[in-house]
Amino acid sequence: MAHRTLLARRRENGTYDVFRLRDRSDRSDPDGPVATALSFDAVFDHVAFETHESVVIEAGTWTTYLVVPFSIPTADYRRPIDGACIALRPEAGLSEAYVRGWVHAMKEVLGDAIDRGLLTEREAIVYLEDRVQAFAETTEVIVP
Repeated sequence: MAHRTLLARRRENGTYDVFRLRDRSDRSDPDGPVATALSFDAVFDHVAFETHESVVIEAGTWTTYLVVPFSIPTADYRRPIDGACIALRPEAGLSEAYVRGWVHAMKEVLGDAIDRGLLTEREAIVYLEDRVQAFAETTEVIVP
């Protein structure tokens, strides 16, 4: 089974240990750490945009960040190397279902625009990046 979630547990000294989880809902017994004593920002340097789905930060409370690869599904699809992590804030209307649905719809429309010759892939990715950054008005957006 794939490790699709990263769990970052805050230590007493304020640094984080990072673990891979098979099941995001089971945070009790992760495999051994893949990195230790990281700053908050450095946790996100361990995100593999082609495979990870979420990052969970455990620092007294849990905050889940949805991983959004900057890639567009087209006939010439390429694996993503960049992306962003958007903090889910259900109280602000940013549930996992909403953000996933928004990302899916945005990528489908942009993919169609590329396939029809209306945009280049680079133009579409820049547009996607800008739209993802707009979530920063409501929640935290991390772009490693």
